Amino acid sequence: MTIQSRNILVVTLLSVLMVTAFSSVTLAQPGESFSGSKIPPDMPVDALQLNKTDITPSGEMESIQAMKTKVFFYRNFTLMMNSTENCALNMTLDPQVRNRLLTLSVEPNQTMTLAMNVSASPPQGEAVMENNLNFYMGIEPNADLQLQSQLRLYINQTELSQELGREVNASRLTWMYWNQTQSQWTPVESQMDQNGYLVCNTDHFSTWTVAEYDPELVPENIHIITVVGLVAIVSVASIYMKRKKK
Repeated sequence: MTIQSRNILVVTLLSVLMVTAFSSVTLAQPGESFSGSKIPPDMPVDALQLNKTDITPSGEMESIQAMKTKVFFYRNFTLMMNSTENCALNMTLDPQVRNRLLTLSVEPNQTMTLAMNVSASPPQGEAVMENNLNFYMGIEPNADLQLQSQLRLYINQTELSQELGREVNASRLTWMYWNQTQSQWTPVESQMDQNGYLVCNTDHFSTWTVAEYDPELVPENIHIITVVGLVAIVSVASIYMKRKKK
């Protein structure tokens, strides 16, 4: 092979490698789907991306270095996480949870280990929340610690409505946690940000979900209950008056 032929071959191989690398980068652009996992629209340019779209994690151990953002692309699920302290994450995902993009920011007062279990149904002993998004997230730290955290779930109203088979009202979506003391779901102030995330802030971890919630919404059967109550009152009053006349 002549020197000229070798040079042509080298240039050709380099061109192929450059095209391949460019194609790989363009697959992971914000707003698109990456092997079934969503790309965070606000993913930092220096975020460390881990392509694990070939697995549904079960007890998968991950490490998050302090002050560094990591993005885990699992099968049909994306987790973008950062912490002000080093964190070891034990990640388990229910295969029934699909197409969810979650971001978690934590400011703990010490290094920590978190066990995260994302499922389509609540843990045993906890009630099913009506009009939820088939999404429950249990987070348990390995020790008592002080922390501030922000939870964000990416909301695509059209996709959610198609997936759940019902019209999802994004304006009513709210983060809620399971209150063990009261044995009920407790809503937390939530709002949509400019990137399409439903956001809430918290100082504790437990089981969390997102559901349509409106405290001012009158139950659909309130009128039936009212009528039944009035009939009962009138009946009792009528019987009382008849007895009084006797």
